[in-house]
Amino acid sequence: MVPLVLLLLVAAAVGFTAWAVDSRRHAYGVLLLPGIAVAAAVLLWFILVAAGLASEPGVHYLSWLLPMAVSLPAAWAGAWWIGRRRVQRDTEHLTSLLG
Repeated sequence: MVPLVLLLLVAAAVGFTAWAVDSRRHAYGVLLLPGIAVAAAVLLWFILVAAGLASEPGVHYLSWLLPMAVSLPAAWAGAWWIGRRRVQRDTEHLTSLLG
């Protein structure tokens, strides 16, 4: 369970860092990107453990290393996709109110 707890902490830290660096962070909440990063990491961890990778002697470290690595692109993809759409929707809504 220790690798899972460390995995969750690292994925949440990656998500918070992605939120802090994103220029469109005003469009969504602070917990959205950490939630995306943690969900992606835990999902991949479940898949790798179910596939038996965690019990293989030579490659057991991949069951916690790969999910940590996947949390970074998941957080950035979430920031890119959700931030872009929400900023565009907010701009269109404000333009319609002014016009």
